[in-house]
Amino acid sequence: MMYIYDPDKLDELLTTIKDDDSITLTGKDLRALADTIRKKGKGRKPIALNEDLFDQVVRRWLSGEITARAAMQELDLKPNTFYRRVKERYEDMDEIKKELKKAAKEEREELRELKKQVKAEAREVKKAVKDKAEDTISAHRMEKEILKEKVAAEIGHKKEISELRKAVEAEAEAIKASN
Repeated sequence: MMYIYDPDKLDELLTTIKDDDSITLTGKDLRALADTIRKKGKGRKPIALNEDLFDQVVRRWLSGEITARAAMQELDLKPNTFYRRVKERYEDMDEIKKELKKAAKEEREELRELKKQVKAEAREVKKAVKDKAEDTISAHRMEKEILKEKVAAEIGHKKEISELRKAVEAEAEAIKASN
């Protein structure tokens, strides 16, 4: 039979024992009896846990970041102790799991939206780069055409100068010959 320590009932029992004249107990005996009653049903002392660490590890486990086995190793607990503590601490574990799943779903949706934005921006950047490249190519082609025209004009000028020179030399020879 397991006794659960209830301070109100213990005080009531001790008062009854103290008031009953047929029972003769000294203060020392009463304290020993109270200690015995308090110890009954308590069982082994619970393993001390860092509550903050426990909460962090359990949340990581529930979110799927780590396995239950890894959580147990991190907390240095055996399976029964781990699951019992989780059950005691998180009686509404299903609600927590739902919240975590909902949060994960929302994060995935945000990631999808961000990916869409990044892809759209990447397309815009590619288009801008392509347009800039086409503009640069057009500018180079125009420069090339201008250079061709300059070269052609220079060649034309040289031909004209050459023809003028020949004409001047021919005239000069004709003048020399006539003198």
